Amino acid sequence: MRVLVIGYTRSDAYEEFKDYMRNRTYLSTGKLVESKQQLITESNATIDWLSLKQHIKDGFQYDEVHTSSLALKHMKPSDLEWIQSLMIMGGN
Repeated sequence: MRVLVIGYTRSDAYEEFKDYMRNRTYLSTGKLVESKQQLITESNATIDWLSLKQHIKDGFQYDEVHTSSLALKHMKPSDLEWIQSLMIMGGN
């Protein structure tokens, strides 16, 4: 499972990540790689967090994408298209 948490700024993204983890204690154990803004859990889930300004083009697809309310408030149509391109769409 890959999860992406998006905030408006880098600090907003980190706060949203902490909030996401607070509600999912079963994922809370793992290796935190702050330089990559990533947590790899013991259950092999990967949770990345970044800001809207950090548009990544790494080719990863995500099972879940969570966006902070501040990021939603400042989102442009191009941001929404970018987020949609990162999501794994349902199969058949």
